[in-house]
Amino acid sequence: MVIEIQKWIEDNKEQFIQISNEVWQYAELGLFETKSSTLHAKILEEAGFQVTKGVAGLPTAIIGTYGNEDPVIGILGEYDALPGLSQQIKPVKEPVVEGAPGQGCGHNLYGAACLAACIVIKNKIELGELKGTIRYYGCPAEENADGKGWMVKANLFDDVDISLTWHPWDMNYVLATNFQAIYNVVFQFKGRTAHAAADPFNGRSALDAVELMNVGCNYLREHIISDGRIHYVITQGGEAPNIVPDKAEVWYFVRAPLLEQVEEIYSRVIKVAEGAAMMTETEVKTVFLGGAANMLPNTTLEDLLQEKMEDIGPPVFSDEDRLFAHELKKSFPEKYFENLISTIPQDGKPHFERFKNKDFCDEILPIFGRGVTQGGSTDVGDVSWVTPLAQFATACAAIGTPGHSWQLVSQAGMHIGHTGMLQAAKVLALATAELMQNPEVVKKAQQEFENQIKITPYSCPLSDDLVPPIEYYRRIYNKHV
Repeated sequence: MVIEIQKWIEDNKEQFIQISNEVWQYAELGLFETKSSTLHAKILEEAGFQVTKGVAGLPTAIIGTYGNEDPVIGILGEYDALPGLSQQIKPVKEPVVEGAPGQGCGHNLYGAACLAACIVIKNKIELGELKGTIRYYGCPAEENADGKGWMVKANLFDDVDISLTWHPWDMNYVLATNFQAIYNVVFQFKGRTAHAAADPFNGRSALDAVELMNVGCNYLREHIISDGRIHYVITQGGEAPNIVPDKAEVWYFVRAPLLEQVEEIYSRVIKVAEGAAMMTETEVKTVFLGGAANMLPNTTLEDLLQEKMEDIGPPVFSDEDRLFAHELKKSFPEKYFENLISTIPQDGKPHFERFKNKDFCDEILPIFGRGVTQGGSTDVGDVSWVTPLAQFATACAAIGTPGHSWQLVSQAGMHIGHTGMLQAAKVLALATAELMQNPEVVKKAQQEFENQIKITPYSCPLSDDLVPPIEYYRRIYNKHV
């Protein structure tokens, strides 16, 4: 069966490359991936899946299910793009449309690989060679609104036995490290307009409040845990210099290795905002856009993914890929890779350092970094608290490609990205087949999960009264949705 699954993916690879390319061209922002999610739903329906659209109050979230037996295996796909990263498939910066979105995290590859894995497993269930249920989760808005968190809040994973996923990267390894928990919040200040020159004393500047809040939070950085993160952008600051702004807005991310640590830092950020409002005699309103938990690791599933990655081997890149990568790397920030290595856990550094003069990662790295927290966040974390979950990465870009960059966009739309994508599809499919054939692995993963949950129960960062912030993002992204 192992050979048959890999052969089916190779024989049908053009279909999934085309899906990936279409989503790459759509480059739709989170919560508004209408064409991308419609395409994914269509492919699932044509393959015989039962598809539900618009779940969890998210118009672009979909679920496709095939089978009616245990175990239920969920595979998580994504398709959202990032703002301002439009780029042609070239090794020099050249947008398709200046300022438009682009697939700067490779989610076009992400979703297509998951579709391929789900469909080949569905075929095996249909033939009677596997027993179980395969479920595809089309998860929107990972980059901006924590789409999976809303799906967890809607109890859409309650009957799932195991969940698996992956992510495009520049290396091949199991993502065994923790990812930061995050709160995603907007602070809206309201003041009073006045002529900024003739009667400024009558004004109460909302922009002053935003700036004072930012100053306060920058001082606060010194007094939070070293792994905590506070960052922001001003999204509204007034209309003209000669009018005291009565409305201003700043958008904050607050991160830390554990959700309770985020809550502690956030409570202090709230006090800073209230202080800024008091100093400027303005009012402040908080708009909670979303949040994501840190990862709950599952070593049983991580070991399974490692085994399948080693069985399949790393992606193999062409001479044309290497020429493209060589030219592209000229645009990377100076010493970017060396600086990146400095953030890697100590046990992983030797594995990465030997690649610094290579164009691509040409091997499967061993599992490392368990118990260590990376700087980024992902809404996959919330799923890991309600079902056993593990994830991995395959090389879909040249070594040292910056995340969320035009350089990654260019590779996500070509053979480099496709090569890693197809390897990921094979790993997902073979791991799923193993879980359906070997119930002891499922039981072991579930027991590990239950033991962890007993010690630290899940706390959803999204309160019961919250709804997905679709209209807020529609205003922010009005030029591109």
